[in-house]
Amino acid sequence: METLERKQRSREQTRFGIITTAKDIARREGWQAVSIRKIADAIDYSAPIVYEYFDSKDILLDEIRNEGFRHLRLEYERIKKIYRDPEKRLFEISIAQWQFAIEQPEIYQVMHNLNGAYCTRPLSESSEMEAISVLIREIIFSFIPKSKESIQKLYFEWWSLSHGMITLAMMLRDNHPLELSEQVYRDSIRRFVRGLK
Repeated sequence: METLERKQRSREQTRFGIITTAKDIARREGWQAVSIRKIADAIDYSAPIVYEYFDSKDILLDEIRNEGFRHLRLEYERIKKIYRDPEKRLFEISIAQWQFAIEQPEIYQVMHNLNGAYCTRPLSESSEMEAISVLIREIIFSFIPKSKESIQKLYFEWWSLSHGMITLAMMLRDNHPLELSEQVYRDSIRRFVRGLK
């Protein structure tokens, strides 16, 4: 029994090492530079061993994408428990999304197919992404109980504003101070949230 547990731990550590190495390469060189062979070389394994864990780069990217959405979902649920006021909840969730994107851009890029991190698996198939959208729509509904279509429209507006501004800030990072982008983001989100009342 102990041998099986040790093997399982070893497999989990190897899997974690593969994912971590992929993110490290992406952080340094961009997602275009990430390949199964490059990951294998970096961790001193052969490519076939890496393929035992991930059949393709696409499956690896999907795992990283789900990791990112899982992290955000847990953070959003934590925020929802802390704040009762829906305005404060939505604002804090928006700030958490900003901070995550800025602190872990390589994961955010995979989550949204940015900067060469192209995952062919449809985003709509992510159960973690769906859980996030349900949570946000519930918060918006608590502002203004409206029809499902109206709530979906407001969710889309929030998503477009938040994700669009984050993406622009990431793209313009070298030419536009991040602090200024963050202030514009905070002001815009605050206006949007107040407009929901």
